[in-house]
Amino acid sequence: MTCSTLQSARTMATKGDGEMAKFLQEEIATEKKNSRSGPKLEGWNVSADGAEVKLTKELAGEKVMITLNVNHTVDSAEPDDGSEEAPEMLSRPNFEVDIIKSNGKTLSFTCSFSTPEEAEQPPQGQEEEYDDVFAIDEVTMFDGDNQSDANYAVAGDILDGYLYDLFMTMLEERGVDNGFVESMSEWCSAHEHSQYIGLLQELEKFAKF
Repeated sequence: MTCSTLQSARTMATKGDGEMAKFLQEEIATEKKNSRSGPKLEGWNVSADGAEVKLTKELAGEKVMITLNVNHTVDSAEPDDGSEEAPEMLSRPNFEVDIIKSNGKTLSFTCSFSTPEEAEQPPQGQEEEYDDVFAIDEVTMFDGDNQSDANYAVAGDILDGYLYDLFMTMLEERGVDNGFVESMSEWCSAHEHSQYIGLLQELEKFAKF
């Protein structure tokens, strides 16, 4: 590559980076204008490390811990109805709920948000319709931190219907109910958006460097 060609390539990259930095500056301002604060999740201690989020609460003789990741979790809250107004975007991450006894024994639930279609179909063994906003996908148990693929896990959709209901009641009694999960989705939506703005800001710095 000749000196002139190298200089041209550098100039093209610099021009492209400059255009990106300009666009990002405008985009950041727009996204900040559209940002919102998430609801306070009463009774839970919330900590976040980037996209990873942990919620904990202490109860008599046990600890409840929810872990999730907001990456790739944003979708429209309702189907696009064809109107000019863009549908609201919400973060609906899969999440794990661990009920940890004082002796270290852990009952772990892997849960996911229900789609409107799924909400109309009750789990196997249930006859009545239900309107849960989340479902239990998997249940497992382990000791201490010894969670691995070697631990047996049962899928939520093959559980006996009554046992499934008992598990949902167990979660509800510990504060993981429809209302809380909807609030958690709103909190995750705000957190994911703040992470997106942070990425745009880092990209702007990168383009200017």
